[in-house]
Amino acid sequence: MNTSDFTSNFWDIYIAVILIVSFIGLVWLLVSQSKAAGKAKRDANGQVETMGHEWDGIEEFNNPLPRWWFYLFVITVLFGIAYFILYPGFGSFKGVKGWTSHNQYDAEMKAAQAHYQPLYNKFAGMSIEQMAQDPEAKAVGQNLFNTYCIQCHGSDAKGTKGFPDLTDNDWLWGGDPESIQETIRNGRLGVMQPYGGLDSFPEETARDVAHYVFSLNEDADFKSSRANPERVARGQDIFQNQICFTCHQADGKGLVTLAPDLTDNIWLWGSSEKDVVNTIIKGHTNQMPAWENFLVSKNEDGSEDLSKLRIMTAYVYGLSDHAKDAAPAPAAEPAAAAEPADADSVVVEGDVVKFYFATGSKNLAAGSSDALASIIAGVAEGKKAVISGYHDPTGDAAQNEQLAKERAQAVESALMALGVDPSSIELKKPEVTEGDGTNAQARRVEVTLQ
Repeated sequence: MNTSDFTSNFWDIYIAVILIVSFIGLVWLLVSQSKAAGKAKRDANGQVETMGHEWDGIEEFNNPLPRWWFYLFVITVLFGIAYFILYPGFGSFKGVKGWTSHNQYDAEMKAAQAHYQPLYNKFAGMSIEQMAQDPEAKAVGQNLFNTYCIQCHGSDAKGTKGFPDLTDNDWLWGGDPESIQETIRNGRLGVMQPYGGLDSFPEETARDVAHYVFSLNEDADFKSSRANPERVARGQDIFQNQICFTCHQADGKGLVTLAPDLTDNIWLWGSSEKDVVNTIIKGHTNQMPAWENFLVSKNEDGSEDLSKLRIMTAYVYGLSDHAKDAAPAPAAEPAAAAEPADADSVVVEGDVVKFYFATGSKNLAAGSSDALASIIAGVAEGKKAVISGYHDPTGDAAQNEQLAKERAQAVESALMALGVDPSSIELKKPEVTEGDGTNAQARRVEVTLQ
C-alpha cells in the first residue's frame, strides 16, 4: 500500500475541465457578440435595430462592441491561456516555468540575506548586552520585532491580556540573554491547571484562594482594597497545603520556568476577583510560537547563522532595565557542596540532586530550574527519580518527619508539573529520616537517578 492508494486525480481533471469550458465559453461569447466590421445591425428602413425593450422612453440600440473593447477581451483571453501554460493552475500541470511559492520565497530570502548580511555581520563580535545598547542594532532589532512580534506583544511591547509585557522585569522563563534567546527560538508552552472540575473545589473555594493571592501582593494599597480577611484565612490553608504551593511555593513567589510570582502585582490574565477566579477554575494554556524557521538560517557550509536571532534577543533584552532580573541562578557545582547556607539552595552531584531547605520551609530554591532539568534529562534516558526527604534534629520529631515528607512531595509535584510521568518517580521514605551533617545539610531532599 502506498500514498497513491489514498489520493485521486479527480479534482485535477475537474479543475482542468472547468478551465477549458470557461475559455471556450468566453471565445463563443466574444464571437457571438461581434458584428461584421464592427457595424450596427439595421432594419429594412435603414434604422439601427434596438434590443426590443424600452425604459422611460429610452431604447437600447443593438450596437456591436467597440473594436478596441473587443480586442481587449481577446488579449485578456490570450493572456489567460499563456498564464496557465507558464504557471501552475491547470489541474496538476505545474507550468513550463516550474514556479512554486516555496521557490520564490527561498529566492527572496536569499536576496534579502545577501543584502542585509553585511549589516548583521557588523554585530557578530558584539555580546547581547552590547547590542542592546547599540543604536543601530536596536533599530534593526525593532524592525524584526515589528515584523514578527507586535501582533501579540504590541508595538510598544507592553502586551495585553494573555500576552506578556516585555518591558518589565517579570520573566517567567528567565530574563538573561540565553533564556530569552531560547524562548524566541524554540517557543514556550505555559499551562495553568484548571481546578474547576474537582467536586471539592467549588467557585466559593476558588474565591477564597483568590483573596489569599490578593493578600500576598507587595502593593499595600492593592492588598488592602482587594483582600477580604475572612476569605484570606480560608484560602491560606488551601493555597499552602493543598494545591498551589507546589508550583507557586508557599510564599507565592513561584519558580522560574515553572510558575509565576504572585506577589509582584503583575497580572497576565487580569487582577479582578472575576479574572483570578476564572484562572483558578478554568486554567490557562499559553503558546509562545517558535521563530527558529524565520530567524535562523543556514550558511553555505551548513552551519547555523544566528545573527538575526541574536539581534532580536538583544532588542527584547534591552526593553527591560533588568534592575531585578529574574533569571535563574546557576546550580552549584559539586565541588562547592561542602556546606550549604542556612537557606534554600540546590546542588547537583552526578546522578544525585540535593535540594536544601530553609528552617521550617518547603519552598524549592529559586535556582532549582537547572537541577530539575537535569533530573528530567535523566528520566528521559530511562532512569527513575527516587525522592527521599530528610530533616534536622531540632524541634518535634513527628512534625519534622511530616515536613520532610512534604518537601519530598513538593519536588515530586514540581517534576510532574514539568511533564515527568508519575511512573518514573518514586517517593521513598529513608530508614532514618534525620539527615546527617549540620542542620543546614540535614534539611534536604535527595533525588537519586537509578
